[in-house]
Amino acid sequence: MNVSLAFFGIGLVFVVLQSTVLHLASWTPIIPDLTLILCVYWALNRPRVEAVWATFLLGYAIDILSSPQPGVNALAFTAVFLVAYVVFRYVWATGALISAVTVFMAVWLKVGTLIVISPLFELTARGWVVVADAILREAIFSACIAPVLFLMLRSIQNRMETVRKPSSLVDAAS
Repeated sequence: MNVSLAFFGIGLVFVVLQSTVLHLASWTPIIPDLTLILCVYWALNRPRVEAVWATFLLGYAIDILSSPQPGVNALAFTAVFLVAYVVFRYVWATGALISAVTVFMAVWLKVGTLIVISPLFELTARGWVVVADAILREAIFSACIAPVLFLMLRSIQNRMETVRKPSSLVDAAS
């Protein structure tokens, strides 16, 4: 099975989790953006054309489930993917800290893109403080879980990309 197709399926599961289970969980008002973490992982570790399309479609799936304006999250997720990819091309660094910092910045980029393109964000000065506080908390929470999620995604990718050697004819004859 194609790795990008598997990641897209995982992304759809993340969309459903974020839209249902994590919203209903009362243990925290802040919901990590699992789909965004997946998109950043994709941009850093498997930047392909199908990954860009899948990122766009995952953003659109979020729009369908929870956004009054279709296409806003799709554009924001695609922008995050492209910026993460371009930055990574110039800064060849990997590791848990770099992945956490990248996800932290990606949350700010996504929300910034949403604010710029969405006329729904007409806030007072006090409203901006509340929004900035919520974004900061989501970015920190997402950055904290990003290394663990990156390890799981890398494990899935490695298992799928490992070519299994066929049994030899010598073993079959004996």
